[in-house]
Amino acid sequence: MHRRSLFGALGSSVFAGVAGCTTFDSKRELVEEERTIDPADSALSAREFQTAAAEMHEGHAAGGVWGRDQTAIDHELDFEGAWSATLSHHDGTESDHLLAMYALPPAPEGTRSSQVWLWSGVDPSDGTSVHRLSTGISLPEPDFSLGIYSPAQDYDAEDVSSYRVEGGRLDAATLAATMPLSNGRIGIDERTQIGDGGAYALEWTGESETLQSLAATTEVRWLADTDGEVVWTVAAETSR
Repeated sequence: MHRRSLFGALGSSVFAGVAGCTTFDSKRELVEEERTIDPADSALSAREFQTAAAEMHEGHAAGGVWGRDQTAIDHELDFEGAWSATLSHHDGTESDHLLAMYALPPAPEGTRSSQVWLWSGVDPSDGTSVHRLSTGISLPEPDFSLGIYSPAQDYDAEDVSSYRVEGGRLDAATLAATMPLSNGRIGIDERTQIGDGGAYALEWTGESETLQSLAATTEVRWLADTDGEVVWTVAAETSR
């Protein structure tokens, strides 16, 4: 079942005007894009993000934004902002991507802190195989610091049927989800590192003609009076 994304209707679908690339040979096509995000300038309202998440669950069911629960679990965090993207492939396939930020209690040293929720999914068109799906953030500003991330290890569908995504803070009820893993492998990109100017990226790799998705979360910290940006990178590789 191929489904056209809702994100175009929300007005923030494609990474227009942002550096990216598309590479392909006779068998595979890799589409990658990145966006520079200002945490103070949300592209989606809380209601629009909820609508987008619900739409993803209509198509991906337990593989949607909030995993097997299909709705966000009870938490104590306030919505700060969200961004969406749709990547288009030459075979008619589209991959959907979401990033949302929720305010955490100030970090122990008093710095501002947010939980970042990342989700990507692809619904391959007939005759198309998916080989890779990835999402991640990097912090080019030295005043920004990357904290605990999840998943924090690799998972293979031959060993597990699901993986857990959850925040690492113990001073508040944070967002969490259990995501299915029916085939392929979830792996942490080598770019990942915590600390100042850190980065975190997760990817699914395998070969599938069915719906695929992945979710991840991490914590970002920065000084309350600091203006800065976060770079969000997404990618999907398909073949026909």
